[in-house]
Amino acid sequence: MRQPRHTVLVVAVLVGLLVGAVPAAAVSTGPTATDDAAVSPAQVESSVQAQCSFPATLTDGTGTEVTVEQRPDRIVALQASTAQILWEVGAQERVVGMPVRSYTSYLNGSDAKTDVLTEDGAGVNVEQVVALEPDLVLAPSSIGNETVEQLRNAGLTVYKSGADKSIESIYEKTDRYGQMVGNCEEATAVVEETRSAVEEIRSAVEDRDRPRTLYYFYNYTAGSQTFIHEIIETAGGDNVAANAGIDSYEVVNEEVVADSDPEWLLHPSDAPLPTAEPYTSTTALRENQTLTLNANYMNQAAPRVVMPMRKIAMALHPDAFENGTATPTANGTTGTTATPSDGGATTATAVETPTEGATTTTGDGATTTSSGSGPGFGVVGALVASVAAALLARRD
Repeated sequence: MRQPRHTVLVVAVLVGLLVGAVPAAAVSTGPTATDDAAVSPAQVESSVQAQCSFPATLTDGTGTEVTVEQRPDRIVALQASTAQILWEVGAQERVVGMPVRSYTSYLNGSDAKTDVLTEDGAGVNVEQVVALEPDLVLAPSSIGNETVEQLRNAGLTVYKSGADKSIESIYEKTDRYGQMVGNCEEATAVVEETRSAVEEIRSAVEDRDRPRTLYYFYNYTAGSQTFIHEIIETAGGDNVAANAGIDSYEVVNEEVVADSDPEWLLHPSDAPLPTAEPYTSTTALRENQTLTLNANYMNQAAPRVVMPMRKIAMALHPDAFENGTATPTANGTTGTTATPSDGGATTATAVETPTEGATTTTGDGATTTSSGSGPGFGVVGALVASVAAALLARRD
């Protein structure tokens, strides 16, 4: 039975809300963000160092000039990746509201914050955000402009970011958030450390054959205009979705899977691998070349994307690393901590297991959390199940 079109749209919106890229038809959009343009690392660093003072005025993703009058004492983050950045730059003590869900439980102290999402997790609880009386609200591109205007009309200072289409956009967002919360030096240090780790990985796999790779989550994949695509490519994979002309987060076309025959299949820890054709005939599943990635880190556009990036590189190019680290080998022949598990999948738990929060990595490469529903896209799975159940109940 064909799935109703409105169900597909609901699932697309839910996936988009969590990955930070809602389809254009699902939310209202503003003018092109000036902070989404390509900016050189030197320009970003120079700009941040020169402007790390208050009042600070920046143009956000809606084309609006946003002024932060003084260092904010009360901050609300409307997305998990934003919260991760605030933790990384040392501003977590001033965060009063954020998504308090299983996919943010890895952030120490997040359970003591106020949840700012609606009960189903698919939208922002505007009344709750206003009640927190924040000095600054940081909104992702996936939040509709109408929600942003509601918050602004309530007298709040709201900065809506541009879309996260690359690793560079993550660096820039980290610098900008650091500037807006008054933690410029910390943000610069985080960006420099992340950039260095990414470049080490890029250098290690440079000039090597790139295996055909597909990222799969809930029958969706990531195309060329996504930061997940850049994670795969930087790690030495050849993203078959991008090669097929997919440029955003889209439903996987089974013909693309059959024609491209992925050699590696990647999936987040809370999304099961596909078990039907054409996937079962791919080289990836026939040769057990699958990789489970921490959903929190892979799907949140923030500095910790370097962890799954490293894990992917080590699995696809084990001879490029020494002692399981991102250090290129002298002759490209030494070993790595990425080893086959009992189930045949390759894991590299030593470099990806988080050191804080409730997330742990098991021997089969899967990631679990003590909160019960799984990190990252776990809420999507629950919501998709709820939608499916409701549709079955309404069948003629």
